[in-house]
Amino acid sequence: MVRKNRIVVDYSLSVLERTKASKLINDHKKEYLKPYGYLSLIQKAAVSVLGVAALFTLITLLMLSLKTAPDAAFFARTRNFSIALLVLFGVALALFKLYDVLMNNIMKKHQRVEQEDPETLQKVKLNRFFIENITNTASGKIYWKNVKDSYRKGGFIFIHMMNDNCVVIPERVFASTSEAAEVFDFINEQIAQNK
Repeated sequence: MVRKNRIVVDYSLSVLERTKASKLINDHKKEYLKPYGYLSLIQKAAVSVLGVAALFTLITLLMLSLKTAPDAAFFARTRNFSIALLVLFGVALALFKLYDVLMNNIMKKHQRVEQEDPETLQKVKLNRFFIENITNTASGKIYWKNVKDSYRKGGFIFIHMMNDNCVVIPERVFASTSEAAEVFDFINEQIAQNK
C-alpha cells in the first residue's frame, strides 16, 4: 500500500532472493537452511579434494627438490603423480560447479513456496519519521537520521543503516516499476530531510 506519506509492504524473501540480495550488498553469511544443508557436503568434498591435491603438489615439489640424481623410474612416478594431481584438481572443480548448479536449481524450485511462507513474512512500514520492520519474532523502528544511504540494484531497494544493518525490499511487491521508483524517491527524500 503506497500513500503520499506512508508506505506499507508485506513480503517474504525466498532463499534465492536472499542470496541475490546478500551478494549485491557484499554481506553473504553462511547459514544452514533445511532443504539446502546436504548440498554443503558437496562443497566440503570439493574443498577436501582440493586440499589433497595441494598436498600432493607440495610432496611432488619436495621430491623433485630433494632428489639429486633422478632416474627413469623416478620420472615415471612423477608423471603418474602429476596425472593424479590433474585428476584431483579436475574433480574439485567439477564438484564446485555441481554444487553451484544444484544449489541454484533447488533455490529456484523452492522460490514460490518460500515467498509465500508466513514464517518469514516481513512487513515494512515507511513514513516521514521512521522505518518499521516487523517480523513474526521481532519488530524494530529505525529513525531516518540513523539511515546512511539507499539504492536500487538488481530488483531490490536497499536501505543501509548507520550500524551496518540493511532493510531489503524486493521490487516485486510493488504494482509497477514506477511505484517502486516513487517509493525509492520517498526514501531518498526522507534521508535528505533528516541529515
